[in-house]
Amino acid sequence: MTLEYLNEYQNNVDLNRLIEIKKERDLWWDRESNLDYLNALKSLPEVHTKSFNYSQAAVTIGDSSEISEEEKKQIIDSMQSMLPWRKGPFNLFGIELDAEWRSDFKWERLKNSISSLEGKKILDIGCNNGYFMFRMLEQNPELVIGIDPMTACDAQFQVMNKYANSSKLHFELFGVEHLDCFKGLFDTIFSMGIIYHHRHPIQQLIDIREALVPGGEAILETIGIPGEESYALFPEDRYAKMRNVWFIPTLSCFINWAKKAKFIDVEVIAATPLTDEEQRNTPWCPAPFQSLNDFIDPEDPTKTVEGHPAPMRFCIKAKRR
Repeated sequence: MTLEYLNEYQNNVDLNRLIEIKKERDLWWDRESNLDYLNALKSLPEVHTKSFNYSQAAVTIGDSSEISEEEKKQIIDSMQSMLPWRKGPFNLFGIELDAEWRSDFKWERLKNSISSLEGKKILDIGCNNGYFMFRMLEQNPELVIGIDPMTACDAQFQVMNKYANSSKLHFELFGVEHLDCFKGLFDTIFSMGIIYHHRHPIQQLIDIREALVPGGEAILETIGIPGEESYALFPEDRYAKMRNVWFIPTLSCFINWAKKAKFIDVEVIAATPLTDEEQRNTPWCPAPFQSLNDFIDPEDPTKTVEGHPAPMRFCIKAKRR
């Protein structure tokens, strides 16, 4: 897949730089560690469907009556070779894929608070396997680009879009460091579960703001900690067993980050505890892969295993002036 779909947006995209980045990232597929993903994608049967439902909890593509038992087995074997599945749920030709995260919980929390996505250009930062991108299709956007520098996520997205066959959706192995390749392009940007994984939260928010059209909307979601004052936890080592965690804000701190980055009309969409209803092990993310209950102190659910405050989920929306 090339970047030809961006040609019409060249005034807002550093296309030459993105082409060079894409050439380099495409070489990642030559690594031996990705051989299983490539073989799994090649073994998927050629089946065509016009049966889609993006409006319910499980992204539903195809119907069980459209595939044979042998084709069903091929699809299941391919998807199982891509474990763990972190985001979902999906239903592919009647195959129920209950991922680690009930991502539909997050979508339900925010979907009635965001502006219409119809005809809009959208960026999903850290899109994982594209669950939210498929949910966006219900509103008929013009373009949805998901970026995530993980070939495992790309492979899982390719499974689903092989059969959804949506020309509106595009997955790229780009990271947040490439946000500055986009200027004034997107009507809506989703950044959900990303900002705490990077060391410069304010700069990341500025880059998001600059990638929006004037008046564009950012949907910003993060783990956070309880507290009324504006401060952020900066763990010395791990947080909930994660090494790649930098700043974990209170809600007021998160709001202030957005304001410091010159967003306006900052509104709280949700502030909820994270529970094992939303994040847990499933057959599609089985042990020994770990999930929320492995990260929380079994004697005190208000603490992580390191003794930090247990995570909440904060979601805000904000606009570019």
